[in-house]
Amino acid sequence: APPPVRAALARVLAGAGSAASRPLRAELLEVLLEFEQVTGRDPDVLEALLRAAAEGSERRPEIRTRALVHRTGMLLVRTPEGAARFDRGLVELARDVPGFAALVTRWLADAPQEWAAVVGPSARRTVEALETSRPSMPMPMQAAGREHGSLRPA
Repeated sequence: APPPVRAALARVLAGAGSAASRPLRAELLEVLLEFEQVTGRDPDVLEALLRAAAEGSERRPEIRTRALVHRTGMLLVRTPEGAARFDRGLVELARDVPGFAALVTRWLADAPQEWAAVVGPSARRTVEALETSRPSMPMPMQAAGREHGSLRPA
């Protein structure tokens, strides 16, 4: 199948889906990953897979998301262009997908040597900075006098 078809397939197979479809999707995803490793080697397909892994991270077990992100990274970093794309994609997703920066930061802290081969130092610092700069709760806007504050800006 051409790369755009494989990229679309990667997005579907990496999605959380239902419990009934999970085993078949996991098996097909494995076939796709093996193809990309041996034959395909298309960074667009792997980038689509990374995005799907991040966007579905809150709907699947963390260990599965971690394995998928790491394996995708290992396939991308085989070339300098792929390594740069992985770092850019990881930073972009950490910024845009709620909770993903926290996951990546935890993975980097728990197994720094394992991730050093995949995540460049600049991307690592950026993801960690994104996680530490996020407030855990929105700050209410100040109200005048005895009025109540609001979470919405005026």
